[in-house]
Amino acid sequence: MSTDVRVLVSPAGPSLSRSMYGKEYFLFQHLAELDPHIRYDAYFMNIHEIPPLENISTIESGSTRNRFYAWSFNVARKGIAAGKYDIYHHMNFHYRFFNPLVIAGLTDDIPTVIGPVQPPHLVPEPSKRNFIRQISGVEWSDTTLDFVMPILEFGKQIIYDSIRQLLFRLTLSRADRVVAVNEETAEIYANYIHPSKVDVVPYGVIPERFEEGNPRDSTDIVFIGTQFRRKGVHILLHAWSKVASDFPETTVHVFGDGPGRIQFEQLADEVKVSDSVVFHGFVDHQEIVNQLGNARAFVHPSLSEGFPHVRLEAMASACPVIASDIVGTGEMIRDGTDGLVVPVGSVDGLAEAIATLLADPELAYNLGRSARRHVEERYDWATIAADFLDIYRKIR
Repeated sequence: MSTDVRVLVSPAGPSLSRSMYGKEYFLFQHLAELDPHIRYDAYFMNIHEIPPLENISTIESGSTRNRFYAWSFNVARKGIAAGKYDIYHHMNFHYRFFNPLVIAGLTDDIPTVIGPVQPPHLVPEPSKRNFIRQISGVEWSDTTLDFVMPILEFGKQIIYDSIRQLLFRLTLSRADRVVAVNEETAEIYANYIHPSKVDVVPYGVIPERFEEGNPRDSTDIVFIGTQFRRKGVHILLHAWSKVASDFPETTVHVFGDGPGRIQFEQLADEVKVSDSVVFHGFVDHQEIVNQLGNARAFVHPSLSEGFPHVRLEAMASACPVIASDIVGTGEMIRDGTDGLVVPVGSVDGLAEAIATLLADPELAYNLGRSARRHVEERYDWATIAADFLDIYRKIR
């Protein structure tokens, strides 16, 4: 791309940091390294670490989420009106979100990219009920909510969802490119914009950050995730209760904290696996990396995810993944090649997959090695940044 190209990225994201997954950090770092003649002005809610490159300028709002979006749209409006930029990129975009600048036609004269976009989350019924209790400040009984929830859901669909859907559709229809994290997500968004304008570019990892483990040397199972129902901890505990007696040397390590932890610890007692399940709570990212490199398998039975980045980290560690078949799973984890894929919510399917890898260390080793190669070929941040630069070139 020619010199003096300026890209405005606003909103860029809630946080810029290389800790944990560091998605925005490593994407910007590799974009800037690949073409030092392109300058990026990126607006974040909070900034903790900045890639040490001269062609990246980052600005933070330091405010609440809603104020951050209002602020980022306002600075984008001013920058676009002043003619300072060659490309506008709305990076921090989620399902049924919208961009008032795009809808108003203020970006018609500047190439506009939206994404990476993720699929919608499925919200379990218990989570909806807990949300109603929280915002109302009333501990409604389940019997009362059985009556109230359908009324609230109907009102939400008629008023709130209809408005969001309209703004979402208008935003996408006026963008030059929408970037989706996987093919299944691209199909969802192609209902709102011509498929020719939808590109698929996933998030990535830096494979060198992860040492290749040897699953044959371990009998432990690892779960990593925030402790709430959508992550499927309860499914893991029920599945483990079916096969735990066959593998007395195995410990299931649960990493992560959250509102459901006490309930899950109680469930472990109820299904009689508390002696072989350890709840570690929150640990730093380096400990996660260490655990993935020293496990027989990583189990991720989530009911819904936008982009399950932790699966990539396990694969980069040559740790085979047992994963639920949520949106995009088949692209990331080739069943029987890089890991084992089970139906969403299937206790029996998960139990069988866990038993398979615990009983066959050679299979676990081969799946882990294949997973690492797959990450190196498709999910390296350097490759992903190059894909984004190709998109920028196409729309200029």
